[in-house]
Amino acid sequence: MTYTLTNEQKNLYRAVAELAYAIAHTDNEVSPLEVEAFRNAIKVTLGDDNWFASHHFDVVHKSIHPNVETSYKHALETIERNKTALNRLLIRKFMYVLERVAEVIGISDAERKIIERFEADSLAILTSKENEVEANSTAQERNLYSAVGQLAYVMAMADHVLLDAEREAFRQVIKQNLAHFDWLAEDRFKVIDDLLVMDVESTYEHALYIIRKNKQALQQNLIDKFLAVLTSVAEVAGVVPEEQAIINRFEADIHKIYQDSLSE
Repeated sequence: MTYTLTNEQKNLYRAVAELAYAIAHTDNEVSPLEVEAFRNAIKVTLGDDNWFASHHFDVVHKSIHPNVETSYKHALETIERNKTALNRLLIRKFMYVLERVAEVIGISDAERKIIERFEADSLAILTSKENEVEANSTAQERNLYSAVGQLAYVMAMADHVLLDAEREAFRQVIKQNLAHFDWLAEDRFKVIDDLLVMDVESTYEHALYIIRKNKQALQQNLIDKFLAVLTSVAEVAGVVPEEQAIINRFEADIHKIYQDSLSE
């Protein structure tokens, strides 16, 4: 299944290209080995969408490059403006890219300071994003978004095999459908994935319990978004009967919960 990056994601990929160029340019010269290290790193971390970062690296490389500090500040401003698409996984990927570029001829003190500064600054931006979400949403709403992360895990594990493609499909679809609430779903998915939970039925029932407990925040537009997330994960390798059964079951269950909330 093909996904289209949001404008925010594209801009974040461009930002890491500018940061990587700043790293390579700390000694006022960008070597072919550093360029190759950058391209290899973004292929590993950004997959088929690495083109956006690669192209922007070339644009910066061919232009009159300002000093490292100016480039760094511009990249951080780009990340700040597009923080709705920022998450911890993406920060880790960007860190990997910067480290691979810096390691080409040995990480200098100047390069290490930039990498450490980026980690602190990007996490601060992410924290501000999360704080804004908490300030503009109720605990019930946040619990519902977490529940859909748990349900997406159930969908991906319906055939008892969790594919990397299903993980990636989940990350992409929550960015498209859940916007700045995506990290709530992703955090729940990751916790369950790390625990290697295999009991699909119990995991499903627990997610429905969370939804029931927070049903007063449930709206039809949320139901539509949640169904879109589950369907997209199921479609990665073709919807098998077990996955279709979960989709049908969830659709029936959540509409019943929603109708119950309206009657109370």
